[in-house]
Amino acid sequence: MKQRKYAVIILIVAMFAVPGIHVVSAEKIPNWVKQAALWYGEGKTTEDDFLNAIKYLIEHEIIVIEEKKLEKAEVTKKTKVANVIIPNGNSKMGNAGLFMPLNLEVEVGTTVIWINDDVVGHTVQSQDASGKIIGLFNSDMLNTGDRFAHKFDKEGVYKYFCTLHPWRVGIVTVR
Repeated sequence: MKQRKYAVIILIVAMFAVPGIHVVSAEKIPNWVKQAALWYGEGKTTEDDFLNAIKYLIEHEIIVIEEKKLEKAEVTKKTKVANVIIPNGNSKMGNAGLFMPLNLEVEVGTTVIWINDDVVGHTVQSQDASGKIIGLFNSDMLNTGDRFAHKFDKEGVYKYFCTLHPWRVGIVTVR
C-alpha cells in the first residue's frame, strides 16, 4: 500500500516537474479524477481505473504532453541505435513480462542495447536454430541498470535468451 502512495506522489510531482508535461490548471481536474488518485493510493481502486483517469486528463488537454517524435526518429535513424528493456519482474517464471520488445525489428548496421531494469541479474545469450548458445553476442551478468550492446551488420533473425531465466527469450530481426 505504501508503494501505491509513493506512486501517486511521484506521478503528481512528475506532472509539475517533467519537461513537456504542463498542467493547465489544478481547478480543471475533475473531482472524480482526484478521488480516483486517492483511492488508487489507498489501494481501493485498480490501476486500470487510475490510468483511465490520467487518459481522460490527456484527452481533454488538461495535461498537455509535447511530442518530439520527429526529433527522436531522426536521431535514431542517424545513429541507428535501438533498445531492448529487461523489465522489472522479468525473473519470475509465471510473469508475462519478456524482453521488451519481444521481436525488435531494425535495419542493418543498428546497434541494439539491452538495458536491465529488473532488480535481479540477467544475461543475453545468442542462440542457433536449435536453441544452443553460439558466440555471436553474449553478455556477462547484467545487474540492475547495466547495459549490453551489439551491432548487427547482417540481415537475419537472431534469437537470444537469458541463461539464468531460460524461459525469457527474444528476437532481433535485421532487414
